[in-house]
Amino acid sequence: MDESEHRRDGLAKSLGLVRLSLYGVGTIIGAGIYSVIGPAASAAGDAIWLSFVLAAVISAFSGLSYAEIASALPGAGAEHNFLRKTFPAFPALAFTIGLFIAVHGAATLATVALTFGNYAQAFLPLAPVVVALMLMALATAINIAGIGKASFVSAALTVLQVSCLVGFAIFAIGSGERIPDLTAWPDSPAGVLQGAAILFFIYSGYEHMAALSEEAKRPDRDLWRAFMIALGVTTIVYLTVIFGVLSLVEARSLAGSQSPLADAARQLGGPFGAIIVAAALIATANAVLSASLSGSRLLFGMARDGDLPKPLTRTLGSSRSPWLGAFAFLVVACGFAAVGEIEFVASLSSLGVTLVFAAINAAVIVLRFTQPDLNRPFRLPSIANVPPTAVLGVITSLVLATQHNWPVYLAFAGTFMLGAIPYAFLRGRQGAVAGYQAKPSGERPGHEAE
Repeated sequence: MDESEHRRDGLAKSLGLVRLSLYGVGTIIGAGIYSVIGPAASAAGDAIWLSFVLAAVISAFSGLSYAEIASALPGAGAEHNFLRKTFPAFPALAFTIGLFIAVHGAATLATVALTFGNYAQAFLPLAPVVVALMLMALATAINIAGIGKASFVSAALTVLQVSCLVGFAIFAIGSGERIPDLTAWPDSPAGVLQGAAILFFIYSGYEHMAALSEEAKRPDRDLWRAFMIALGVTTIVYLTVIFGVLSLVEARSLAGSQSPLADAARQLGGPFGAIIVAAALIATANAVLSASLSGSRLLFGMARDGDLPKPLTRTLGSSRSPWLGAFAFLVVACGFAAVGEIEFVASLSSLGVTLVFAAINAAVIVLRFTQPDLNRPFRLPSIANVPPTAVLGVITSLVLATQHNWPVYLAFAGTFMLGAIPYAFLRGRQGAVAGYQAKPSGERPGHEAE
C-alpha cells in the first residue's frame, strides 16, 4: 500500500470533501436536538430560540479556529496533536485537553445512546440503558470494520435524518397555530445563557471532524471547507427546527419531556410524530457511530505520541482501524450510560467541550506568534496578527463553562483524575527508564560515577 493510501504508522486516507462535510453535518446534527430541547426550554422558556442563536455564535468562533488549526496540523489525535505542537514544552497540557476530549466524547456517546433507548421504547420492550449498550456495541463493530464502510453508513444516515428534520420544520412553520414572538425580551437573560450552555452540547462536533483529519485525502484543501459547510448547514437546520417547534407549542410545555421534539411534532397529527421518532433513531445511531469513530482515533493519536499505553495504537488488517482504542472507548462510555440521566450526562459533555474549545482558540492565537511561517490553508482575519474570533472564542467558551451545577464539576473532575493519575504514573516510569538507560553500565539513576 503506497503513501497515498496509508501513512506507515497511521490510518487510511480515504475521505474527500463530500464525506468529510456529511460526516461533520451528521456529527453536529445528532441526538442533541431531540433530547436537550426540554432542559434548555426549562431554563429559557420561549426565548429558547435566543439560546440557540447564542450557542451558534459561540460555536462559530471555535469552528473557525478549528478550520485554521486542523488544516494546518492534521493528525488523528486532533486537539491533543494540535496542543503538543503548539506547546511542546508542556506535554501535560496536551494530555489534559486530550483527556477532556475523551471524557466529553464518552459522555456524548452515552448521551446519544440513551436518547436512542428512550425513543426506541415505542418499538422495543427493553430498558433504555440496555438498548443504549447494544447500540454502542454495534457502532463499535462498524467502526472496527474500517473508515470507508463507516463513513458510507454515516453519510446515508445524515441525508435521511436531515431530510426528515427540515421537512417537519417547514410544514410546522406553515401549519402551526402559534406565531413565535421574536421581539419579546426574555423573562430571564440568565436563563437564556443557561439554555445556551445546555444547548452547546448540540453544537459540538468540530472536534469529531478534526479527529478524522489524518484520514482526509487532501487535508490542506478539504478540511477547512468541510468545517465551513458543516457550520453553515447545521446553523440553518437548527434554527429552522426550533422555529417550527415554537410554531406548534410553548417551549415550557416541553420542559419535562423525554422526547420533546416528537411531542411537538404530534401536535400536527398524522404521521409527523412517527417521522420525528424515526429521524431521532437515525440521528442518534449516526451520532453514536461518529462518537465511536472520533473517540477511538483520539486514543490512537494520544497513544502514538506516548501519552497513553502503546497497545492503543494497534490497527486491524487493511482497514487500519484502531480496534483496541474503539473497544476501550466503548468501555468508558458504558460507564456513563449506566448513570441513565440524559440531562446530567449532556451537561458533563457540554462542560468538556467548552473547556476544549477555549484551549483550541488559545492555541490558534499562540501559533500565530510561535510558528508564524506555518502553512495555513485557511487563515482567520487578524488584528496585529491576533484573530478577534479566536479571542471571543476563548472568552465565551469560558463563560459557558461557568453555567453548570456543582455535581457536574465534581463528576468531571473525578473522571479527569481517573485518567490523570495513571498518566503521572506512566510518565514517571518512562522518566525512570530513560534515566536508567542514560547511565553507564553498572550505574543506577541517582548515583554519580566515581
